[in-house]
Amino acid sequence: MLLYFRKYSTFFLLLVGLNANIAHSDDSLPELGDPYSKILSLENERQIGISSYHRLQQVNAINNNPLVSSYINYLGNLLSRNLLDDNRKYVFFVVNSNQINAFAIPGGYIGLNAGLILLTENEAQLASVVAHEISHIKLRHTAEMIANSSRNSIPTWIGIFAGIFSGNPQASIAALQTGLGITMQKNINLIRSNEVEADTLGLKILENSNFDNTQMSKLFELMQSATGDVQKNLAYLSTHPMFEERIANTKNRSSSLSDTMTNSSMDYFFIKNILLANQEIDISGEIKSSSNSTLISRHKLALLYQKKSSFKKSLEILKNDVKNKSNIYITIAYVDSLIGAGKIDDAIDLITNTMNLNPLNRILPIKLAEIYADYKNGSENAIGLMENNKKYYKHNPDFHRLLSKLYAQENNIYKSSVHLSDYYVLLNNTRLAIDVLENASKSDEITQNQRQRVLDKKQDILCTYRKPLEPIFGEKTCN
Repeated sequence: MLLYFRKYSTFFLLLVGLNANIAHSDDSLPELGDPYSKILSLENERQIGISSYHRLQQVNAINNNPLVSSYINYLGNLLSRNLLDDNRKYVFFVVNSNQINAFAIPGGYIGLNAGLILLTENEAQLASVVAHEISHIKLRHTAEMIANSSRNSIPTWIGIFAGIFSGNPQASIAALQTGLGITMQKNINLIRSNEVEADTLGLKILENSNFDNTQMSKLFELMQSATGDVQKNLAYLSTHPMFEERIANTKNRSSSLSDTMTNSSMDYFFIKNILLANQEIDISGEIKSSSNSTLISRHKLALLYQKKSSFKKSLEILKNDVKNKSNIYITIAYVDSLIGAGKIDDAIDLITNTMNLNPLNRILPIKLAEIYADYKNGSENAIGLMENNKKYYKHNPDFHRLLSKLYAQENNIYKSSVHLSDYYVLLNNTRLAIDVLENASKSDEITQNQRQRVLDKKQDILCTYRKPLEPIFGEKTCN
């Protein structure tokens, strides 16, 4: 994530501004039992979260593969529902980075680097990281940092945030080193206490979710003993300082129960295959070291051959496994190989037949729509399937871009423009989103009611993301 660090600079200036403006505001009463409400309100948390998420989308940092995003959100929701937190809607996502790190952004946005997922040995270890990051948000540690900054060094904490959120370990180290005397020690103590608090709540979340919570300390030990390339990519140890007491605490507080999920779901291994194939550089070497004795290993091999554009070899590997249409990962891998081999009609037939057996699946319609958008006309059926799943993919810019393309093929200017504007908003490019809607409002191919809705959407985007400087007197653009 070092590559993306500079692109977050505006966000961290926003944190400074929030600290200056919110800490002295008396507009809202604090929440019962929450000492940090006047420092950082839940609404400001939400604004920070959505802004940061959009910036990550803008730099193509987020893995929007529906298989990956569906899995990580399922795992995250499985854990977060035990908090009974009605104040936030948690969003979980995978970051396209081989650095071993994870981070929690205020507002309920939790990112896990692909490198960290690949490091974990089982699903319980991955769940440990997710539960820990959920705990940081629930315990409002960002607000606590900002509150401490009002008595301490604001630039120090902004630097620490930069390290935590960008996955840049050097930023956190440099920020801590700028502290002097007791100030620096207070910073270190606060980070340590926050990590212990997040570990403790995380262990409880794991236990309530029927995961083996002893895997948290095992993952910490795995990180601490890492060497070679693994150690080089271990940003987690800088953004989440490790110390012997922390490992001992997690060991002492965890309890291995007989009915916990010690092992992993099959989904976990298929997702690791997808991430490995995405990140692997030495494809030929990885293929040579892989077997084809299990369903999981054959899926991995097929993905690796796909990356080499050896689609016929990939099809050969999966041809027997795909006969059982109950496995979505095998089906999608086979479909991708069919497309790569130019067998478009066969790919459509396979998806259609599989959808008939799995009518509630939300990923197959996306794949079918992609094929229609890129290779076929007559996309009305694909549009209907996409619309039925719209609420599940509202945070995925690729979904809106695809739906916009399908509507454009049907010459539906209104809906194509609406979804294209949503795509640009998710990429943090509100200027283009507004331009798209402005152009649509001038089209002769939309109705008067549609024109008004387009203009209303344009105003909503403008007032939410690009609020203009309003005149002291006269008519205001935004309320």
